[in-house]
Amino acid sequence: MHKIINNSRLVGLLFLTLSGLYLYFTPDIHLDFWSENEAFNARSMPYLIGTCSLFCSVLLLITPANNNTNWQLLQQLRWRPALLLAVTTSIYGISIEWLGFLASSCLFLIVGFIILGSRNWAVMATTAISLSIGFWLLLDQLGIFLAPGELWQDFFDV
Repeated sequence: MHKIINNSRLVGLLFLTLSGLYLYFTPDIHLDFWSENEAFNARSMPYLIGTCSLFCSVLLLITPANNNTNWQLLQQLRWRPALLLAVTTSIYGISIEWLGFLASSCLFLIVGFIILGSRNWAVMATTAISLSIGFWLLLDQLGIFLAPGELWQDFFDV
């Protein structure tokens, strides 16, 4: 007897449900009045992510079932750095309001380099500082204000 539901199809069905809910609530994202008619606004990326995830979930549902999952290949993946990067990304999202964009981005990049195994401090510091300043300048040129962070506002009385 051929199995209709297997693990990948079950995950595909769950992913399809979550993607559909994500797309359903995307129009609820508030847009400022000046960005409502823009080609790229706060809803653009959520629509793109939701559509891509719907496509991937449908692929999981329609691909042939393969019950011979090679768990040894999954065990050989480097899960620890991936999980550490996920935790670091969460801490970055929390710290950006308090430390500000420049400081938290530099720290995030340096910690990410360390997690991935880099030990050349000159390269790490130069890359982190130049990327953070470059993105800050780009966002400044686009007219997007990034607050300096509560730490710096209190420290410098800005």
